[in-house]
Formats: sequence, structure tokens, C-alpha cells
Amino acid sequence: METLERRIERLEALRAIDDLIADLGRAFDAGPSAAALRDLFADDAAFLIDRYGELRGRDAIAEGVAGNADQGFRWTLHYLVSPKVALADDLLSADIEFYLWEVATAASGRAYWIGGRYVAEALADGPRWRFRQLELKAELISHYPDGWSPKPAALADA
Repeated sequence: METLERRIERLEALRAIDDLIADLGRAFDAGPSAAALRDLFADDAAFLIDRYGELRGRDAIAEGVAGNADQGFRWTLHYLVSPKVALADDLLSADIEFYLWEVATAASGRAYWIGGRYVAEALADGPRWRFRQLELKAELISHYPDGWSPKPAALADA
């Protein structure tokens, strides 16, 4: 039987991983922000972006994702949901899987729906968890020809 202290450590690790996932979505949606992304990855991390590319190293990931706004997606809204976390017995690493639902605007101005899942490995780095490997497995990247409309002035106008 696990001690209360061990159970608390496990819950704290799981909560920190939830924060890591939430911070990833916010970093993607903040421009994306190279500064915010850099802190989420280990020095030797790898990011595999479906069949579209691979970035290796914390700095290459941060700069590569941020630089993608000019040629890939310039605006995104990520929903990262349903995380499944398998913590290692030592509570220092974890295998993670979570779903992606995203709306995005490409550099071309076209609107897209994107769906899939991320498969990841994360490591504890002091109080912070970081991705060691992150892989996007896209199931859907679909153009939305109507595009996005601005919010109505009143809900009755929706």
C-alpha cells in the first residue's frame, strides 16, 4: 500500500503534467510564442509534426514553431483534452497521450479545422515538467471555406 506522502507526490506530478499540456496550448496560441515554448521542452527534445517535419532541440522547436506562423498557421485556438498519463514508478517521467481539436487560420488566410492526438514523453525537471518527445498525429486537417466570422455585437445577432 502506498503511503500518503507517495500518493500526494503522484497527484502533484499528475497536476504538473496537466499544467504542461495547458501551457503548450497557450504557447501555441500566443503567436506562437518562442519564449513560452522554449520552457516546455527538454534541451534534447524532439517534436514530430505528423508527416510535415521534425524539430530537434529546445531552441529549434521554439524557433521552428514560432517561425511557422509566416508559412503555416498564423492564428490558432488549441483545445488539448482527455489526457491519459502513465507515470513511471519513480515519478520522474511519464508517457502521455491527449487529443487535439483546433481551429486555425493559415498564412494564406484560409480557415481550417484540425483534429488528432499528441503522443508524448515528459520528464520531471525540478518542480517543472518538460516534454522530451512530442508527436502530433493529425487525423483531420480540413479547409473550412466559409472562413471565420467576427463575433456578433449581441448574442441575439448570432
